[in-house]
Amino acid sequence: MGTEPTGTTNSSAGSGGSGSRTARKRDSWHTASPPPTNAGTNGTSGGDVAGTGARGRDEPPDGREPATNGSSGVDGGGKKQPASGTTTTATTETVAQVLQSGKERSMVVALTGERRRETWSQKAEFLLAVIGFAVDLGNVWRFPYICYQNGGGAFLIPYCIMLLFGGLPLFYMELALGQFHRCGCLSIWKRICPALKGVGYAICLIDIYMGMYYNTIIGWAVYYLFASFSSELPWTKCGNPWNTDACSPVTGRLNATTTTTAATTLLSSATTNAALVASVLGNGANSTLTTPFANSTTAHQFHYHPEYNLLTSTLPSMLSNFTSSTVAAVAGVLTEGPALASPAREFFERQVLEQYKSNGLDFMGPVKPSLALCVFGVFVLVYFSLWKGVRSAGKVVWVTALAPYVVLLILLARGVTLPGAAEGIRYYLTPQWNKLNNSRVWIDAASQIFFSLGPGFGTLLALSSYNKFNNNCYRDALLTSSINCLTSFLAGFVIFSVLGYMAQVQNKSIEEVGLEGPGLVFIVYPEAIAMMKGSVFWSIIFFLMLITLGLDSTFGGLEAMITALCDEYPRAIGRRRELFVLILLGLIYICALPTMTYGGVYLVNFLNVYGPGLAILFVVFVEAAGVFWFYGVDRFSSDIEQMLGKKPSLFWRICWKYISPTFLFCILIFSLLGYEDMLGEEYKYPEWSVAAGWTLTLSSVLCIPTYVIYKFLISPGNCRERLRRSFKPEPLIPTAIPGQLYTGTSV
Repeated sequence: MGTEPTGTTNSSAGSGGSGSRTARKRDSWHTASPPPTNAGTNGTSGGDVAGTGARGRDEPPDGREPATNGSSGVDGGGKKQPASGTTTTATTETVAQVLQSGKERSMVVALTGERRRETWSQKAEFLLAVIGFAVDLGNVWRFPYICYQNGGGAFLIPYCIMLLFGGLPLFYMELALGQFHRCGCLSIWKRICPALKGVGYAICLIDIYMGMYYNTIIGWAVYYLFASFSSELPWTKCGNPWNTDACSPVTGRLNATTTTTAATTLLSSATTNAALVASVLGNGANSTLTTPFANSTTAHQFHYHPEYNLLTSTLPSMLSNFTSSTVAAVAGVLTEGPALASPAREFFERQVLEQYKSNGLDFMGPVKPSLALCVFGVFVLVYFSLWKGVRSAGKVVWVTALAPYVVLLILLARGVTLPGAAEGIRYYLTPQWNKLNNSRVWIDAASQIFFSLGPGFGTLLALSSYNKFNNNCYRDALLTSSINCLTSFLAGFVIFSVLGYMAQVQNKSIEEVGLEGPGLVFIVYPEAIAMMKGSVFWSIIFFLMLITLGLDSTFGGLEAMITALCDEYPRAIGRRRELFVLILLGLIYICALPTMTYGGVYLVNFLNVYGPGLAILFVVFVEAAGVFWFYGVDRFSSDIEQMLGKKPSLFWRICWKYISPTFLFCILIFSLLGYEDMLGEEYKYPEWSVAAGWTLTLSSVLCIPTYVIYKFLISPGNCRERLRRSFKPEPLIPTAIPGQLYTGTSV
């Protein structure tokens, strides 16, 4: 895909405008009708002209590179074309003269080698793609636990506030930027702030890191899906080859709990009834306990004599000396016992991952073939969803974006009918207003809404760049972000209804049952499913839901990088998208192989924290600063006015200029201070890995200052001129298409 003209400024012109109808009637572009009188500024034109079909719908053919400074233009196929004599400068004044003189009628544009920017064949495909990217595994395994932990229903207050003032303005910003400039996260910086092009390269690196571990998590779900096709779920009982002696099913643990409780009760009663026990055991021959001894032979009496003395003399004395502390100590021993593990936990840790064969990051062991095969299947699905761009992805999202909602509703209908479900939902929603005084609750709300909506990964830029210029991106932002948040809320009912059921079955509290993260969807929830009737069916649809949730998000992250590189290098990469996507995914799969080893689970968590977890916050902060402070909120608002016909309200302009950057800065600071908590406590990461982690984080972050220095050094002029050229948007260039302006990369 080549870098494209920025579109139209006439809100009345579009896919059904007169310019579009005129374009369809022409057999060639040798001549053109007079340009519109309200030719756009800032890289826009008076109207969109279109080809036909899903590819290039409502877009002009724009495969050629513009002629600049009198040099000849280059078309998409690399063929030289004569430059027009009226387009020897890149200034907007010259453009105006060209448009007014009507000399563009003499321009000749070759029909061969045309390349048009694809657009979504239906508006619904774009919406589903955005929703699918935003709604991911975190909505299921993260939000419900965070909501419960931070005040239940009261948490919705800081969550909605952070959505309104922090997450939604950034979400809206990226959709508008992508739609207006019609290019990915690399080429777009020429039109905003050229020195910050390193932000685009940083995003591409972060997307690679995400692809290395996120697809592995989807591979775990694929493993579970295939394991579910059996007469009985393999994590229902112990006794499998992977189980240990510590394995105990739920019913076994219930019996153990009952026995422990009975023993504790007996010992407690003994402290108050020691005299009674002593009198019963101390009656000698009159006691019923002595009867067997009286009727036995001498040898038999001799054999049991020590035990007889113990029962008749020593034990009553011991019981009479019992204190409450002694009983508590004995009960503690009975209660603790050996550490027990559920069949579901051992299936995940010892069969799916086999992490006991590794020694953490110090020795992760070889690649597990079955897991590598599952992850390979995920990459194959991803490839055939992305290889044709929006033509293929637009069809796939109808399944991957809608299927999770069908499954969620089915699981919700089943969950609320389980015994104990009402108690679980009560735990989920009961407001704890006192927690709102804790600053940590507000930070958690900000972090959750940011990572849930996903601004900064370049995905929203990429997806919206395939929209029609006059699409109402403001309405899209409100709709898709609201659906994302409501999905998180709905997932809470699905999760906590089942947790309430498990708590009742195991006679535990919700706190003892609930987990977050992978432990929730790969251990706790599968264990609950195993206890339901029709467990095989529920397991299959649950893991299908996880797979579709994950696929949408990995589509989005990889599409951001693919779009960016195709736009930046249209001839080298853009024209060979299918081959490029194949090579890219092959390299990412090879790099991801360590996550499929026996110790790969430790690397997955490591990459999650040090890959995108910390770096993306800094990258998005710089992105927001570049758009709102260098490019300017006023200029950005004018761009939106050209698309939608009116400027954003004062609320949005204040959020963009002040509130949203502050929102990002606070999340960044608190995340840096608490990065150790993000790693978890189950595994102690070696010191060398922490240093390696920060190196991984810096590998993407340093792209930004490195490119700023590079841009400064290659810019002509003195220091002041270099700074001005580095941070000022590049001038607009007239293209060979009448009435179109262009800012692009000549490569």
